[in-house]
Amino acid sequence: MDKFKILIVDDSKLVHVQIKDMLSNLDFEGRHIELDDAFGYEDFRKAYEPGKYALILTDLVMEEDISGIKVINHIRHELGDTKTRIVLMTANPEKVPRDLLLRDYDVNSYIEKQSMNEFTLKLTVVSMLKTYKDIIAFEKAINSIDYVMHNSKSMEVEDMLIETYFQIRSFIKLRLSNVEIEGEIYVDKGKIFPPSSPVARTPKKLKERYSFEVEILEKQVNLNLSTSKKLSKTDVEYVNALLSNLKYSYFYTELSGVENDLILRLSNLIETRSEETGNHVKRVAEISYLLAVDCGFDAKEAELLKSASGLHDIGKVGIPDHVLNKPGKLDENEFAIMKEHSVIGFEILKNSRWKVFELGAMISLQHHERWDGTGYPYGLKDGEIAPEARMVQVADVFEALTHDRCYRPAWPIDKAVEYMCEMRGKQFAPEIIDVFTKRLSDVLDILNQFKD
Repeated sequence: MDKFKILIVDDSKLVHVQIKDMLSNLDFEGRHIELDDAFGYEDFRKAYEPGKYALILTDLVMEEDISGIKVINHIRHELGDTKTRIVLMTANPEKVPRDLLLRDYDVNSYIEKQSMNEFTLKLTVVSMLKTYKDIIAFEKAINSIDYVMHNSKSMEVEDMLIETYFQIRSFIKLRLSNVEIEGEIYVDKGKIFPPSSPVARTPKKLKERYSFEVEILEKQVNLNLSTSKKLSKTDVEYVNALLSNLKYSYFYTELSGVENDLILRLSNLIETRSEETGNHVKRVAEISYLLAVDCGFDAKEAELLKSASGLHDIGKVGIPDHVLNKPGKLDENEFAIMKEHSVIGFEILKNSRWKVFELGAMISLQHHERWDGTGYPYGLKDGEIAPEARMVQVADVFEALTHDRCYRPAWPIDKAVEYMCEMRGKQFAPEIIDVFTKRLSDVLDILNQFKD
């Protein structure tokens, strides 16, 4: 991703000039930003295609009062593009359908032109580009793990290790701008990459160094990375997740008990952003497993749910930091943005060939639906909500209530239990709450076992 492209959709040439002037000296992680123009809905239709633009800045009123709505509808519903970020701009706020901003989750930010200035525009654009970059990078992470799992059986370990290195390299380059990366791979202390060359090559002196070790088919593998920029915890967790997946893919045609380790590492890619801990994922997974067994799931089904539950908040990768980690209650617009994470998670996971990711996609989409039909994103109710999503919701809410969050301190256990019971038949499925209360002592044991 050498550059980010932004499309300005507005029928006023003056607005195009003003926006380009405000963004003329914007630097986003050292990468070039390219600004394209569309002067109305029909012009937009000619210019737009999925994957071409990171961000769309669209006016509301152009040829028609709803031209901006048509732009949004074309991207989200006609083309099914959920990744491109959309900012709605208008000089006529009274004409903006409130449900578009607060219910349908198709718009990622909103600017009233009267109050738009260079600072607010740049802040919005940088926030949108960052979330777009993270969504694309995380989708790449999922695809890389999927690729390794399904191709390892047909490749020698050494060849698969080299391919894995290039997957890692591609992911890190998506995450870090203008980063330089060098890699070395050793198998049983013998160097297999980079290959020897008759032409003498002086390696670059890169200041950051990382070493990873894993045993595959009784072979000791060492992967050394040198980078020009420091890797984040997220990047390191991704490398560990990919290598962990590679290790187990040679033993299992489908993931089984090893799913928990892999999904835990993958989930940590999200938890490091949302300032929660890996133990949050463990607690939700263990409580979900407990509920599943008591609700009649067999051991294999319960283990699958235990693993998939860790992916319930994977869509938070697409939520801006200022919303995700706000130290206080979200306002109406911020909460609408936060609601997007359920759909984003579904879109990231839905095309995987793994059962655990397929189930994770469904849980991500439905774990904020409510038994009485007042949840999101689709207002499903009672039996319309998958049993797995109902269980993860109970586990997730109780775990969250009993632990500190950036927006409030932890609740006492008795207050949290009282809330869960009060929400029986409202937020939560009655039968899941009945199991929860019956096994409460075991649930509390899980909380104690996996303390932060």
